[in-house]
Amino acid sequence: MIKEHFPIITGKSTYIDDISPKNVVYLHVVRSSIARGVIKSVSKPSNVLLALTWDDIKSFMSARLFPGLAGAQVARMPVLANGKVNFVGQPVLAFVVDDRYKAEDVAEEVSIDYEEMKPIVDPEEALNSEPIHDDLKNNISIDQVLQGGNLSLKSSADVVVSRKIKQHRIVSNPMEPKGFICWWDNDVLNVYVSTQAPFGVRNDLREALGIPPEKIKVYSPPNVGGGFGNKSGGYPEYVLASIASLKLGRPVKWIETRSEILVNTQSLGRGEVSDMKLYATNKGEILGIEGTVIANIGAYNHGINFFTPLFVASLSNGPYKLKFTSIRAISVFTNTPPMGFYRGAGRPEAALIHETLVEDLAEELGIDPIELRRKNLVDNTGYITPLGAKLDPAGYQDVLSRAEVYYRKAKEVHKDKGVSLVIFTEIVRTSPGEGARVEVKDGKVHFYLGLGPHGQAYSTTFKKLASETLGISEENIEIITGNTDTVKEGIGSFGSRAGTIGGSAVIAAGKELLKKLNVSSLKSMDLSKFEGIGVEVFYRADDIFAPGAHVAVVDVDKETGFAKVIDYYAVDDVGRVLNKEEIEGQIVGGMLQGVSQVLMEAMRYDERGIPLCSSIADCGVPTAMESPLRIHEDYVEHPSTLLSGSRGVGEAGTTGALPAVFIAFEKATKRKYNTTPIDPWLVVE
Repeated sequence: MIKEHFPIITGKSTYIDDISPKNVVYLHVVRSSIARGVIKSVSKPSNVLLALTWDDIKSFMSARLFPGLAGAQVARMPVLANGKVNFVGQPVLAFVVDDRYKAEDVAEEVSIDYEEMKPIVDPEEALNSEPIHDDLKNNISIDQVLQGGNLSLKSSADVVVSRKIKQHRIVSNPMEPKGFICWWDNDVLNVYVSTQAPFGVRNDLREALGIPPEKIKVYSPPNVGGGFGNKSGGYPEYVLASIASLKLGRPVKWIETRSEILVNTQSLGRGEVSDMKLYATNKGEILGIEGTVIANIGAYNHGINFFTPLFVASLSNGPYKLKFTSIRAISVFTNTPPMGFYRGAGRPEAALIHETLVEDLAEELGIDPIELRRKNLVDNTGYITPLGAKLDPAGYQDVLSRAEVYYRKAKEVHKDKGVSLVIFTEIVRTSPGEGARVEVKDGKVHFYLGLGPHGQAYSTTFKKLASETLGISEENIEIITGNTDTVKEGIGSFGSRAGTIGGSAVIAAGKELLKKLNVSSLKSMDLSKFEGIGVEVFYRADDIFAPGAHVAVVDVDKETGFAKVIDYYAVDDVGRVLNKEEIEGQIVGGMLQGVSQVLMEAMRYDERGIPLCSSIADCGVPTAMESPLRIHEDYVEHPSTLLSGSRGVGEAGTTGALPAVFIAFEKATKRKYNTTPIDPWLVVE
């Protein structure tokens, strides 16, 4: 068993809600019950320590547009609604009480009078509807065409296949919702927050509060109960708690409820509509891809949610040697919560696009789908896509060859089931790098990193790498993560990056320490003479890619429309195995989320913009009964150029499972589908 897992499974770990400073008070947020409307009046509650509305705050959340996005329309989200509401769940009023169990009763005193307006909830409808923001000319935030390669090859194509797919939104639903505790010490804001990225939280608080970053110290609790992208940055509640603490001079605590996470900002991912074409010759040479990706970014630009369609478009090339790309990427505003990043955050959506198109092309040409993929697959030496993505050398051909063995066997065994093989390459967001500091202290070597684990065994992994680098026992090494106060610069744990780039930063810091000490290795008996000596590094790297090939076997009951994944095979290039148990956990967990998006998960809205999921059960979260019967994992190791040699796997399971299960479902029913999830009534109708 991995050491970090023991306190978790025995119920002895510390989460954000286990932390209660002396004299703490509690923040409660009153949210909009309608999707769109004008606020006519708000009555503040009595018998509270503090009540806040827009007039008390007048602050906006961050929206970070990248350079070069000419013509972008930006609608930043107000911390509290500034006269209008634009989604169910939008914060309208906040108050503070000294007893958290009184909060619901106090909230009933609040009266908000709305003039309700017709909402827009469908991203395609939003394109041609009246703008939901009065100061914008339409509901389009970003509209860009990404082009590259030899576009004239379109006229050389013998065959063109097309596919339109609408992916419903999904709630991230980590086991532990968000939580935030803060207090001021003179003019310094101290924060404990359940987060994947302490520096990301600090940056968002800095912008919303207008204070320098050195005045904000962010700490993560010993355990974060999952994140899936949902805990990467700042939220309105964090800003409200910080302001309340400053006004009251007391620690303020906010713990999100499960019902809140269903309607909250950045709790939802996916939500794209893709309409794409694949061009090829009659001999099976794929020439290029074109089409449109529309992303429902919700009511406001928040963080970098605007970037979603651009990211999906940039990855739609897949691991294939395409000659051209032309994709229109559009971000649209709707009266739904601002989009966040759900595990994979564009990678699974892109894989679903290119793999359904390649599968359709194989059927159109009458070519074996594996041979078609092999013919067009990138060599192990890598490839530069038409849009400039640099697929670094990796085991592209190897994962396909190994997965093919599982595929052929599954086809023989499960003749009456749907069997698919898909291939993808997951971008590992190792850029711009990661920071680490190392210091000899109290007879041990302490490594400090700013990234925040949210279920990964970083301590075990980093101790192994530090031990190898320094030449001392892991017992003489301590790993401290999730803290902005111990390193100058950090990025975070997301995008399948932290084990790979964080591990590389640990190695780099260890090497710099040895260099400073002028030794080739350390001995535990000599640590005392190096007391207090340390170094800090920021290890820089470009993004890398991690290819994988997954096989799914799906059985569908034709009478009820319900499906079951019978067998699942995952073959992934992990670069270098750093921690086999953790790799297994990451791939299996991610795979279950990809499976559930095909079979059951969705956040839907009625015509008034009211979410139709009122509990976690309504969202379609799978239990053991809906999970695959058998899961088989296999790895190839093509070390990356990073010091750790590894390749991230945090999103590999989701990226492979979404297209693998979707295509296997189609093969089982001998029908094509244009939506996720594939609801049972779509099968039986």
